[in-house]
Amino acid sequence: MENETVPSAKPSGFVDRALDLIERIGNKLPDPAALFLILLFVVWICSAIFSGMSFAELDPRSQKPIVVNNLLTGTAIATFLSTMVSTFMAFPPLGVVLLALLGVGVAEHTGFINASLKALLNLTAPSLLTPMVVFVGIISHTAVDAGYVLVIPLGGVIFYTAGRHPLAGIAAAFAGVSGGFSANFIPSSLDPLLAGLTQTGAQFINASYVVNPLSNWYFTAASTILLVVLGWFVTDKIVEPRLKKTTEVDGDPDEMPKMETLGPQEKKGLIAGLVTLVVGLAILIAVSLPADSMFRSPAGFKVTAASVEKLKAEGMPEDVALKLGPILGQELFGKAALDNAVKARLGEENAKTYGAAIAQSAEPVAPQLTANSAPLMLSIVPLIFLLFLIPGIVYGYVAGTVKSHRDIVAGMSKSMSTMGYYIVLAFFAALFIAAFNQSNLGALMAVKGANFLQWLNLPVQITIIGIILLTGLLNLVIGSASAKWALLAPIFVPLLMQLGLSPELAQAAYRIGDSTTNIVTPLMPYFPLVVVFAQRYVKNTGIGTLISIMLPFTLVFLVFWTIFFLAYWALGIPLGVQAPYTYP
Repeated sequence: MENETVPSAKPSGFVDRALDLIERIGNKLPDPAALFLILLFVVWICSAIFSGMSFAELDPRSQKPIVVNNLLTGTAIATFLSTMVSTFMAFPPLGVVLLALLGVGVAEHTGFINASLKALLNLTAPSLLTPMVVFVGIISHTAVDAGYVLVIPLGGVIFYTAGRHPLAGIAAAFAGVSGGFSANFIPSSLDPLLAGLTQTGAQFINASYVVNPLSNWYFTAASTILLVVLGWFVTDKIVEPRLKKTTEVDGDPDEMPKMETLGPQEKKGLIAGLVTLVVGLAILIAVSLPADSMFRSPAGFKVTAASVEKLKAEGMPEDVALKLGPILGQELFGKAALDNAVKARLGEENAKTYGAAIAQSAEPVAPQLTANSAPLMLSIVPLIFLLFLIPGIVYGYVAGTVKSHRDIVAGMSKSMSTMGYYIVLAFFAALFIAAFNQSNLGALMAVKGANFLQWLNLPVQITIIGIILLTGLLNLVIGSASAKWALLAPIFVPLLMQLGLSPELAQAAYRIGDSTTNIVTPLMPYFPLVVVFAQRYVKNTGIGTLISIMLPFTLVFLVFWTIFFLAYWALGIPLGVQAPYTYP
């Protein structure tokens, strides 16, 4: 078969030899589950060593000296054991992956996904498959983590069905979903999250500074086009040619997507399934659009400069009013969210005293569909489950691939049976990530690195490049975009403001570094899942295999996205809404 890629020669070029070496070294690392366990022990030992040391660096979140917490005390070990189950169950990717795959598993088992992809391949020029996969991966960020469990495995299926190497399809999708994490035409929940942290950093210099949540929108939209082109080039010119020479597809033939043309019953089933999908989406839109939709967030509050002035006129002390600076201009949905934000800034006593007045003077904000707390955003994964499950069932009955409800249960069971290895990985990954966060070692690394960059006192353009590179390095061990920026924004944003550069510029630079190295770190929570997806086609896929495949994307994205950013800045093209390049 055309898909059965057999190595034709040993790597001959320098790039091929270098990537082959990285693959061999990476695959000699312990199994990912064992690697997370080893790293857990390393964190424990380091926490015990560094907990006895004093550090002058201040934690930006508390403005107190950083303290490393010893995780080998009796109390810490007891807490570790007593919370082990809750730590595992609360691991964010676990529920997302399993629930989404229940629905996707049914759609795949009945044949709905394969039939849809065959129809798609008939409509898409073969030369445009790669940019289509990368582009879909990038825009999938709007649906939170759906791209990891949906777009990445479908990338492999699409390429295999088209007669191309399936690992190249997985790589192209992974590059779009994770390597292009901060690029998108459509604003996502990440935008207000980062803007809030940027604003907090800016208010160390200017207590009334407000960062618009869409302050990087124009840049991230333009970056989407750039990354699609770069991903297309890397996939077709570097990654796939190497895979064809070195990596044989040896997955179980019975588990591979079939490439036969659609029969009459399949066509009827596909039409019925797609109509069901469209009807489902139409119902969702109709239910979501009304102003009083159950999928909208609670009504919100926005503390503005005018409302703070009003509070001061009514007797709020100046020092208390200044503490409201970090939440100035933020949209807080629901009274509980406002109360928590006020309590965090003013303390419990002042929150009791002034909380009601703050709520009364705040500018009202209409309920929204895209707020973090909106039921629609919180229901993305269950909606994916339903929007694959129901059309998949309809297709199955119409096409004749489903005879009874037992076939549907069998599809779910089959999809879960492939997740055993990932569940083991998730267990050890959850324990490691929780321990790393509790130890405070990540905060120490981030602040020391940022302070070193500040100490170098380089020209502003070089400093910006340094911020991108430092962020990329930290991203190898601290996966959360918000956690890293919570540590770095209070350092980098005031630093650049004092050099005459805006907070919005600092945030845009951070987003480049935060995205580009996601795809080469085994510590990224979804990285082991991508290994599992790849093993469906190449059984001996390991950490080194995936790193060697994704490293060209990281290097090309990092270099050319940084150059693009500097050119974008030099040309003075707006970064986004209300986003200057200079300060003041």
